[in-house]
Amino acid sequence: MYKKILLAIDGSPTSDKVLTEVANVAAPGAVIRVMYVVEDPVTRLPSLYGEYYDVELVREALLAEGHKLLAQAGSRLSAKGFDVETRLVDLRELGGGIPEAIKAENDAWGANLTILGTHGRRGMRRLLLGSVAEQFMRISDGPVLLVRSGEQPAVPARRRTAAAKPASVPPLETDHA
Repeated sequence: MYKKILLAIDGSPTSDKVLTEVANVAAPGAVIRVMYVVEDPVTRLPSLYGEYYDVELVREALLAEGHKLLAQAGSRLSAKGFDVETRLVDLRELGGGIPEAIKAENDAWGANLTILGTHGRRGMRRLLLGSVAEQFMRISDGPVLLVRSGEQPAVPARRRTAAAKPASVPPLETDHA
């Protein structure tokens, strides 16, 4: 059982599972710090589109959403009897990426477990979108619990047909003329 647990949330259904899972690993009297990382919209929107979007309005909306999600998570965990702290991290101020921000928070606070959700992306989606959880796992020095999303990845058609074959296939008869 862990006494100082860092939860990184992003507002997805997987984050809801992370909030539920913490009860299974938290020691009585554990302190849980819930963090939300806000990316700088300038790094997400190519400068070509800068004239069409008010990037500061986007940033303000992202910050407001982060505060709202942290308040909801804090209330939910407090209702379960946990001592909860929340932390909004703004990458505009900190720099780096989300995995590095989580690691910095983990190291500075001294968490003895970090819990992240993983969206279970595969193939091209994983290549294009990346995986914060995977990147964090590569740089983390301490224990990490990954909570898988409820969505099951689609099984390719060739696997479905292979799985649909009977368990025992009679041997082929060969003609040894």
